[in-house]
Amino acid sequence: MEPAKLLSRENLKNGLTLEFWDRSQPLTGDRWQAVVEIRVPVALTPETLPPELRPQGDRVSAALGPVVVFIKQEGRIFVAAGEIPALVAQLQEQLRSSLAAYLAHPEFAPRFIRKKFADYQERKKRRQ
Repeated sequence: MEPAKLLSRENLKNGLTLEFWDRSQPLTGDRWQAVVEIRVPVALTPETLPPELRPQGDRVSAALGPVVVFIKQEGRIFVAAGEIPALVAQLQEQLRSSLAAYLAHPEFAPRFIRKKFADYQERKKRRQ
């Protein structure tokens, strides 16, 4: 398995950092799976917590950890090895153009944390 390679980091207007990773892997012969992954680490701080979860900050942090990471991948399969660099650049630009405004929104971090904590609580409830 090929290790992921950091392509670039971009600072967003809301103070978060958008990372682009190349997670492409060889399949068979000269064929590859081209994959670009974006990651946006969101530290759990009073500024990023939604207002209704601030009183429970320790509980949220215990459940999710100190950093929650938004991850999204885009990819293509069975690509010729020679096409990988251009396709990775294309996928990176496609993800940037479709998600950058959403990820840079001032309310992205609180909404993301709210969703992750709700998912955690739902999983916990199902196990009981």
